[in-house]
Amino acid sequence: MANARSAELYERFKAKLEAVSGECYRVDTEEEAGKLIGTVLKDKGVQNVALLEGEVAKKGNFAQQLKSMNIDVMSDNFRKVTPDAQAGITQVSYAIAELGTLVQADDDANVDQRLCSTLVPIHVAVVRTETLLPNLAETMSTIHRLPRIPGFVGFITGPSRTSDIERVLTIGVHGPKQLIVVFVD
Repeated sequence: MANARSAELYERFKAKLEAVSGECYRVDTEEEAGKLIGTVLKDKGVQNVALLEGEVAKKGNFAQQLKSMNIDVMSDNFRKVTPDAQAGITQVSYAIAELGTLVQADDDANVDQRLCSTLVPIHVAVVRTETLLPNLAETMSTIHRLPRIPGFVGFITGPSRTSDIERVLTIGVHGPKQLIVVFVD
């Protein structure tokens, strides 16, 4: 695994995410990430996933790994398949340690990314450990230093939660009931 600084940032992120009912894991390789995701999803009874194949998923051969675990993989036509998918797997751009927050940053408003991360009951977010940043200020500075400022930036902190006027908390009304984050070194 990576250096002491990334270990400290990861522990901070994990504590913040778990405080809002998210799950957090860390692995060394893309292949390990695929295996871990398959195991976690099987343990939750998931039989199908909407997989938006980012660089980590392709390198780790997620589609084949999940299929070998008898999980049906849907990797296109997301407008049609995500309403019935039991989980969605995406790769996010950054993670913010101080908040336990994930950041989606795309050149355009990537509809497939948003469908696979918000329309499913379980969102599995894969993130490179090297993109774990200490705080919001550094995250915004990093985004502003990109060659082109993204057309879409979205922030995800834990599973979807809302409360009514009497402050009764409900999980998963406007998005995923579960958020699983897998850091890949």
